[in-house]
Amino acid sequence: MPSDKHSPKAFDLADSPGHLLHRAQQFAAERFTKAMAGAKLTQRQFAVLHATAQNEGLTQTELVKITGIDRSTLAELVSRMARNGLLEREKLADDARANAIHLSVSGRTLLEAATLGAVEADRAIISALPKNKRANFLETLRRIALTLEKGEEAVMKAKVKDKEKKKKAKKRAKDKAKTKARKTEKKARKNAGERAES
Repeated sequence: MPSDKHSPKAFDLADSPGHLLHRAQQFAAERFTKAMAGAKLTQRQFAVLHATAQNEGLTQTELVKITGIDRSTLAELVSRMARNGLLEREKLADDARANAIHLSVSGRTLLEAATLGAVEADRAIISALPKNKRANFLETLRRIALTLEKGEEAVMKAKVKDKEKKKKAKKRAKDKAKTKARKTEKKARKNAGERAES
C-alpha cells in the first residue's frame, strides 16, 4: 500500500517542477507565436535557422547537439525546411552519408525578421519575473539544459563503450576458437604420427 506522501492526494501540481516547466514552456510558446506576427515559424525551426546561421556548413549531427532536438525529429525538420526553401543541403566530400547545412537567401531573410520577434518573446517571458530573480532564473535553466546534455553524452559514451566491449568479446571468442582448432589439429597430427609408428 503506498505511503501517504506518495498518494495522489499528497501530490500538488503547483509544487511540481515538471508540471511548472511544462506550463512555463506553454507560456514561452504562446509569447513566441504572438511575437512572430503571422510568420509561420516554430521555436524549433527558429532554433535550426539560428544555429545554422551561426555555424554555416554544419552537419545534422552537429545541429542535434546545438539545438537539443532529437535526431529523427531534426532530420524531418531539416527535410521540410529544405523543401520550403529555407535551408540548402550539400553532400560532404569526405562522408557521403552526411550533409552540410546552409541557410538559403529566403532562410536568412526569414531569420532576420524572426530574430526581432524572438527577442520580443524573450523580453515578455523574462518580464514575468522580478528584476532581481532574472539572472538566477536563466542560470537555473542553463543548468537544467547542461544536465540534459551531460546525460545524453553519457548515453552516447555508454553505447560506444558497449560496442567496443562486444567487439573485444567477439575477438576473444574468435582467438579462442583458433587456439582450440590449432590444439585439435596438433593432437590429430600427434595421434596420426603415433599410429604410423606402431
